[in-house]
Amino acid sequence: MSGTKTASAVPARLRRALPRGGRGWLLLVAALVLAVAGAGLGTRAADTWPWPKDRYCWGAWEEGGGPGFLGGDDDWSRAVEETAPTRERPTGRCQIDLAHGGRGGYDGDQVSYDQRVAVEYRPVPKAAEDRLAMVQGGFLGGDSVPLPDGLPGTVSERGGLLVLPKSCDAADGRPTVVTLRASGTYASGVSYVRNDPPSLGGARQAAVLLVAAANQGMAAAGCAPDEPLEVSSPVYGLPGEPERVHSTSEEVCGIRGLHPETEEVEYQIGAVTRDLHTCGVRGTEDGAPYLELAMVAHPRLAAVFDGITGTRPAGRGWRGTGTFGEEHAIVRAECAGRPATFLMGVSVNPGHLAAFANATAARLGCAAIAPAAPHASEGAAR
Repeated sequence: MSGTKTASAVPARLRRALPRGGRGWLLLVAALVLAVAGAGLGTRAADTWPWPKDRYCWGAWEEGGGPGFLGGDDDWSRAVEETAPTRERPTGRCQIDLAHGGRGGYDGDQVSYDQRVAVEYRPVPKAAEDRLAMVQGGFLGGDSVPLPDGLPGTVSERGGLLVLPKSCDAADGRPTVVTLRASGTYASGVSYVRNDPPSLGGARQAAVLLVAAANQGMAAAGCAPDEPLEVSSPVYGLPGEPERVHSTSEEVCGIRGLHPETEEVEYQIGAVTRDLHTCGVRGTEDGAPYLELAMVAHPRLAAVFDGITGTRPAGRGWRGTGTFGEEHAIVRAECAGRPATFLMGVSVNPGHLAAFANATAARLGCAAIAPAAPHASEGAAR
């Protein structure tokens, strides 16, 4: 029945409300587009719109995907600088700077936070003092514990170090490491400043961040293993809280005969395993480092000290080889069937390293490393 009109799909009431003519339809479509866009912007502000999230450190970390420094619902400003390693230049750096400020405190003073999370991909330095300052000074303190799952490195709540596989070594054989550091300050008014690094989410989360960055760095540098590194086990817990000592007659680090040369310090014992033993001593008033001690026997972690332990004993009566520098000391000797490296930082009193090395050697079941009473002049071997 060709003369019959089909019923309109648009109800009469709505048909009367729709605009007539092409111009009206264009206005309606434009209004609908603006409405949808406005809704999208609103949900973006609420982090529900599926906009792509930023990624940091060569793609290892995602915005809002972990600790607070990665962003999310906050009003901190962030500035990111990145240089990825390559096959031709196997060094890289990732740096996230965070800032926040305003009026605060009891007196309404201007307060500011300046914080940084930095990752570095690089071979260990060539010079002995530079290498010891980097590795021991930053990653073998009293709060440092082994990375889980047998990974060669250390971690703490403020950062960590991972020694990469030999496939990533420099051309001259120096191991390549990836380091993670958190640092920062809080300032109030014109005179008050204190350390205030950003949280990495605890030691285990720091380990996860470190390993993720290492995997991306190795991939970029063309030396990644067949299977990516991963963190699947818990992190070794610190054996106790920091302990204070008030006089030079007291012992620190749980080591018999290890006495501080100054009063009012506190010590933190870190790892106590066959692969790693750490302890740090600091002033109780200013928190300044006073003494850092470590024993490293994990083969791949100990490799970062290859070539800087000297060719002769550290002094008369010392086993193995070693040197006492201006700010660090290092001794390497056979212990329980494998090389063990004993390190001391800040203080260079041979008696401190001797007490620590001999106590650790006894715990591991090997002969003493140092003479019973080393003289300061005997620790000057270069």
